[in-house]
Amino acid sequence: MPLPNIVQPEIIPISPSLRLRKYDGKYELFLPGYQNPTVYQNSEGIFDENRIPTLDYVKGMCNYLQKIGELYYIEILEDGLFIPIGDVTIKSENPPIAIWFDRYHGKGIGKQVMQTLIQRLKILGYNKIVGSTVYRWNTASQKLHEGMGFIRSDENEREIIYELNLK
Repeated sequence: MPLPNIVQPEIIPISPSLRLRKYDGKYELFLPGYQNPTVYQNSEGIFDENRIPTLDYVKGMCNYLQKIGELYYIEILEDGLFIPIGDVTIKSENPPIAIWFDRYHGKGIGKQVMQTLIQRLKILGYNKIVGSTVYRWNTASQKLHEGMGFIRSDENEREIIYELNLK
């Protein structure tokens, strides 16, 4: 939790067919998503085909993210049921968003989740998002950040780092 004594909502609705649901400890749901090479590369910056995330890796990642922010599943409504298709951690420094499955890429889900993340941070009293790190090869995430008004605050050979004033 990013702020002491703040209750993390169980559900944050985004649209009738998209929502965030509070992480409930079922880290195994993350595994297929992070075994997608594109997701793993864009999340961790690792291109090694021999290094595929294990269940222990995903468990450790979820435990860490849950300690430093509000961890949520990104869920979409399909056939009358909400199913997890990604994750987001609401925090003011380098907030990660991952859409796990290729069939959901390019549909504006990341933008809707980012808008929701920004609104939640405002509610929590944050004034700025800092250190939002995007790998240079992840042009979709760069376009998302820049299209939402994020400003480049730093960069290096591998990464572009963004910030956004929330005031």
